[in-house]
Amino acid sequence: MGQLEVEFTGSREGSGPVTLGQANVLEWIGAQEQERSDILCRFVPVPEGIGLEDVRESLVVLLARHESLRTTVQPGPRAVQTVARSGTLVAEIHEGDSEPALRERIAGTRFDFGRDLPLRVAISTRDGVPHVVALALSHLAADFASMELLAGQFGRMLADPAARSAGAVSVQPLDQAEHESQPPARRRAESALRFWETQLRRMPQAMFSHPPLGPAGCREGYLKSRAAGLVLPSLVARTGVSHSTVLLAMAATLLAVRTGNPLGALVSICGNRFRPGMTSYVGTIAQDALVPFELGSSTVDDVVRGVRLATMNAYRYSQFDARRLWPVMDAVADERGTRFQRDCVFNDVGAHQEDRVADSAAPDLVEVTAALADTGFQWLPASSYPVACYFTVIRAGRDVELALYGDTRYLPEAGIEAFLRGVEALVVASAEGPVPVADVAALTGIRPVERGAGWVYRDACWVEVAAVQRLLDDVVSGPARVFDHDGEVVAYVAEPVTPRELHLRCLAALPGRYTTVAPNRYVVVSRAPLDLTDRAAWTAQPVVAAGTGRSAGIA
Repeated sequence: MGQLEVEFTGSREGSGPVTLGQANVLEWIGAQEQERSDILCRFVPVPEGIGLEDVRESLVVLLARHESLRTTVQPGPRAVQTVARSGTLVAEIHEGDSEPALRERIAGTRFDFGRDLPLRVAISTRDGVPHVVALALSHLAADFASMELLAGQFGRMLADPAARSAGAVSVQPLDQAEHESQPPARRRAESALRFWETQLRRMPQAMFSHPPLGPAGCREGYLKSRAAGLVLPSLVARTGVSHSTVLLAMAATLLAVRTGNPLGALVSICGNRFRPGMTSYVGTIAQDALVPFELGSSTVDDVVRGVRLATMNAYRYSQFDARRLWPVMDAVADERGTRFQRDCVFNDVGAHQEDRVADSAAPDLVEVTAALADTGFQWLPASSYPVACYFTVIRAGRDVELALYGDTRYLPEAGIEAFLRGVEALVVASAEGPVPVADVAALTGIRPVERGAGWVYRDACWVEVAAVQRLLDDVVSGPARVFDHDGEVVAYVAEPVTPRELHLRCLAALPGRYTTVAPNRYVVVSRAPLDLTDRAAWTAQPVVAAGTGRSAGIA
């Protein structure tokens, strides 16, 4: 292994509070254990005739131009970002390394974001000549759109020495943090928390609340469809929404059909680049947008338009202080006895890379049908996300390219491929006109999952009563039994404990349990009946305490 030392100098140094985006990343990095989704990696091919000195010069400019690449972050209650004016980046040089080998070298271990530069670089050479440069960035320094901007700028600088100039100073993370500290931005962040609270009170805690369909594991599939690419421009024109929204709505429709959720919710990653000057921003600014949706009973076109309204509203409220969102989520969880699981995520990573057209002309159905034969599916390299379903739009131009990551307990391998092909089928079927929601299952092959006996629909959530029993068994040591009676899930417990303490124990154990909610009521009795399955026998026991256990109505 060789090394390339890159000495850089920027226009300023400084420190200040972290941005909302950085604070958001700090929150979920802290919650992760094994996932590597906090590191982004891109490969930039090196043009013919370009040597290591060109790579060095281009990296010097990149580091000088973007303060996020020379920023360290000290976490804590008042996290601080510090920009270094100058320093040295050491890039690794490896002869003949493949892209997967380069990725493992620079993205296989976490960043120490309080000490390390948030950028790692590895160069693969052939006979000593660079042919590909791998860039790995901490998510604290860049989101996906920023990574694409950096890779594009670096590629242009490699190809053209005239482009190797830092240029005018643009908005940097320190500037963004200052903007976010101003009263108008603070008011918007407060409004975002209120929006989340409102939605969390009414939506299902998880879309994939159903029996497991396969063993634990994860896979990610990829589908490329020319047929969908031929149809999509006309759907955009007909419905008056973006390419991204059409595909999001198609996926949401299939999710609702498959999971049997008439009211659904998912997270869409919002780029938050609406403000002037932010399109070229390099830093982490993307955050979750909470998108509720309803399947309805009319047509998929109506679902698309409904999702458009929902996303427009959600994207307005996708910049918030993640540290303050947790207390909001905890308060709603206490009240409802549910815990938002964030099991479904949507991300359009192609919007920053391509021109997407709308066309009111109807597609040639013969050409569309012929193009279906060219649809390709393959499995992507292993990845890991703390979700059940991660649907990604990679391209939505001439071809539609989609990826679907699935937790194989809820989306087995066959289900992942079927879902991607189902999205394609729904897009293609919509070419001839609005598709009735009632016809979606037959057209796509995506049918409602079977839950069987012992399931109830309560407060917009599918609940497995046996799973609530398992939850209760895990948090108490004495005899306990759960019954679904008169529209309530009631827990009977023979243990010296208060309803409030029982509720808090249940809430603490909810994360990761998609099929479970906390009981609506807790009844503590002095002793358990002989037959624990006999509800009448439980109700005949002397009651020590009873109540919802909620903080607003402890009884």
